[in-house]
Amino acid sequence: MRLVAPVVFAALALAGCGGSGSSGAPADLSTARAKTTAAETVHFELGITADLAGTKVRTEENGSASFRRRRAHLYKLDPGGGLPREVVVIGPYTYSNANVQAALNDPATKPWTKLDRRRLTAGQRRAQPDELAHVLAAAYLADGVTGVKRVGSEQDGTTHFTGRVVPAALARRVPAGIMTAVRRDYPNRPFDAGFWVDDNGRVRRVLVEYDTDKGSTITLDTAYSEFDSGVDLTLPRADEIQDISP
Repeated sequence: MRLVAPVVFAALALAGCGGSGSSGAPADLSTARAKTTAAETVHFELGITADLAGTKVRTEENGSASFRRRRAHLYKLDPGGGLPREVVVIGPYTYSNANVQAALNDPATKPWTKLDRRRLTAGQRRAQPDELAHVLAAAYLADGVTGVKRVGSEQDGTTHFTGRVVPAALARRVPAGIMTAVRRDYPNRPFDAGFWVDDNGRVRRVLVEYDTDKGSTITLDTAYSEFDSGVDLTLPRADEIQDISP
């Protein structure tokens, strides 16, 4: 059985990661999304915290993903703890160690599953989040920002901006799959966001905090680094994978 790598949500130490040299031009949020997604791949770290009437629940994710092709390898640590969930995306196929706990108790159970998203109905796709779009969505938020303010330079070399993301404006500029992930993770109304842009003009961190209609506070903190470092698409043996496609 394949071993699951541990999830580590590190502090956002961005200086010196992901590319060499400086463009020499001032950071500009209006071009940051284009410069970020021009990279083939990126390493990401995503922390999601829900404050539910004073009780905080946190989910952590990290891994690598491609902006240009449907490729990703990520790990998730859910609030309940236990083994991290591992997911590999290759084109229309999503592989996951969803059955790993059951396989530890029953050797006849295959620990990994394979899902062909092309065979899902529209309703099933809505119920099955697109793991790749989910982790890349934050990088696209800069395309829908109004009222941009430059806060200043940070010690890690990034420039901090704030602005208000308008989903209706964003929907006219980003791919439909990304917009679906934005609507799932973020409010469907304008919301405030913080952006940190490096001296190559790329988005390194996006911070969004908002209140839900039911009074909960959601915080999404996304960091990008190690641009163009590739994605490990290694899969377990075929006999450890069960096809669960409809």
